[in-house]
Amino acid sequence: MANYSRHIKLEDFMRRVWLTIMVCIGILLTSPVLISREIKTIFVTAPASFPERAKLESGVNALRSVGYRVVVGRSCQVSLSSREKANELNEAFANPEYDAIITARGGYGSYNLLDWLDWGLIASNPKPLVGYSDITALLLSIYFKTGLTTFHGPMVAVELGSDTQSVQNIAAIFNGERTIRFNYQSIPVIEGKMAGRLIPANLSLFQTLQGTEYLGSLKDAILVLEDVSETKESLERMIWNIAHLDDFSSLRGVVFAGFTEIKNGDLDDIKRVIHDYFLDKEIPVWIGLPSYHGDFPKVVLPVGQWVEIDMEKGTIEILPVPEARIK
Repeated sequence: MANYSRHIKLEDFMRRVWLTIMVCIGILLTSPVLISREIKTIFVTAPASFPERAKLESGVNALRSVGYRVVVGRSCQVSLSSREKANELNEAFANPEYDAIITARGGYGSYNLLDWLDWGLIASNPKPLVGYSDITALLLSIYFKTGLTTFHGPMVAVELGSDTQSVQNIAAIFNGERTIRFNYQSIPVIEGKMAGRLIPANLSLFQTLQGTEYLGSLKDAILVLEDVSETKESLERMIWNIAHLDDFSSLRGVVFAGFTEIKNGDLDDIKRVIHDYFLDKEIPVWIGLPSYHGDFPKVVLPVGQWVEIDMEKGTIEILPVPEARIK
């Protein structure tokens, strides 16, 4: 019995090693599949803070109004522990009736789920997961641990009940649209188009994952970063960190999407900080992209997909294969 148990444990270990190797090769050499199935049924979960009921109902109704069947998880209805939330997310990936998962809201605590997620199960049941802000912990960890594309985009109890354009943006991505368009007055620090692996994130959560198993190689990455309700000093410290990343030279570009509700300062202060830290860099650096906290339509950004970004034209083209240069 002891020998059999050791044999099972060895098989499980080798399976996990093989999965890790395949994921790393896939992440570095290919663009993950964008959408692998027709999206008919959406599961709504609250892995971070508890959603406001009225806003949740409005968002669910907005999704139903464009033809989706929507199932709301227990985490949106009662307070659950981190382990219970993780189990709900595992079950949502495993359930063949659910074609996509959209989070209710951000807030706090998504990183507490990571130790309870079943990475093999998630990798074997690919489906879109959508959210932003605190949900960054899930978006990045699922991408780096499994190679699956996740989506930095609007949430059910935040934007979807009041913003029809954000609903349409999600529907377009779910239908396989590969050109993301935006109308925004972006500011160049260092001009230029960008082509690389898209890694959008909340800046605080990005730095929370640094140095852990949940954040992998940033080679060829285009970072798109945003944050909310931070002090000027905190943002300055985190932006300094980005400028001094060990693998900064392997990045393809940085976009500071936006910063709102800044304490002890304003956006002009942060723009000056970005200019000071990045003006001498050798890759494109921009300020401004509608993928941050605020009352406006949000673009949906596919985490891990190879893209070409033209900030002047306002387009993000999702590429079928990795591209090493701008055409």
